[in-house]
Amino acid sequence: MRTCKKTAQAVMGFTVALLAGNALAAIPAPLVGTYLTYTFITDPGLFGTASLVGDDLVFAPTAAFKATSANGAPGFKSQNVIVQVSINDAYLSTLALSSFSLSEGGSYSLSGTSATAGATGYLSALDIEGTTANSLSGSITASGLGVPGTHAWTGAAGIALPGTGWGGADGVVSSVKLTLSNQLFATTGPNSAAEIWKDAVNLHVATSPIPEAETYAMMLAGLGLVGFMARRRARLPA
Repeated sequence: MRTCKKTAQAVMGFTVALLAGNALAAIPAPLVGTYLTYTFITDPGLFGTASLVGDDLVFAPTAAFKATSANGAPGFKSQNVIVQVSINDAYLSTLALSSFSLSEGGSYSLSGTSATAGATGYLSALDIEGTTANSLSGSITASGLGVPGTHAWTGAAGIALPGTGWGGADGVVSSVKLTLSNQLFATTGPNSAAEIWKDAVNLHVATSPIPEAETYAMMLAGLGLVGFMARRRARLPA
């Protein structure tokens, strides 16, 4: 019964994408890995071509994902993409989603004393099996920026799902809607130039095994025994 329910939810999410109308042509087909399926809700846009490396979602950003500034004219580029990640049907009874990590990188170039470049954004997760009040977000932390010349930079963000409260009635999270939000900016003063661009984006989804019913029973029995022994010791005379 649970498998049917989870499958129906995944299909419903894909149907929403199909009903997007004019945007349909720009939305990639679902990417199916060994354990996970990624269904795009929106056009990746500047994130570029999406593919799988194992079960990781990898983007090859377009050349236009670049912010450029010269002589005081600021530059800014922003892109969001929404994707639903789901456990494949064959593993619904054995695996659950547990955490998400985003890593990205690119290069930048600064010329002049007043040139700066930066990268910001976030990774967010929305519970689509239980209540949409359940949401988590992690900010992208960028490093390697601020040195004159041309250099590489990296960014990262992560989300870990709580042990309870997500996943609907059964408490098992098998499908989540993710939003990847990226912004690049460059600023300058007179006689300065700056640019920053993105070369790669990688999304890693971690799963955890679902304990079998027998394992739950053993855990509960063990906890009950520990509680009994604690109460028994409390009653014994000193």
